Amino acid sequence: MALDDDGRLLALEAMVAEDPDNELALFSLGQVLFERSNYAAAQEAFGRACLLQPDLMMAHLRRGECLVRLKRLVEAQKCLESARDLAIAQNHTGPRGDADDLLEEIADELD
Repeated sequence: MALDDDGRLLALEAMVAEDPDNELALFSLGQVLFERSNYAAAQEAFGRACLLQPDLMMAHLRRGECLVRLKRLVEAQKCLESARDLAIAQNHTGPRGDADDLLEEIADELD
């Protein structure tokens, strides 16, 4: 039986509480928070996942997206540059395009 959205959130919060160094649980928690538009909490979860596993490209990308939505553009730019570099190194064209699009959006906003 699949967990509902609240159940997923509670299960992931419990996993992270039990093992705060579980980068995949942190990433998954960030995803659920992102889907709920809780960008502040999501970026924290993604940020912790990035610290624990620096090559987790999607965590950098999602954290950057959260920071853009929070209007923290300079921080977002750094995350998205990391995401783009990792996407290039890992040969992920879709996420690279997403990072490039967001970086262009930031550049337009900062001009």
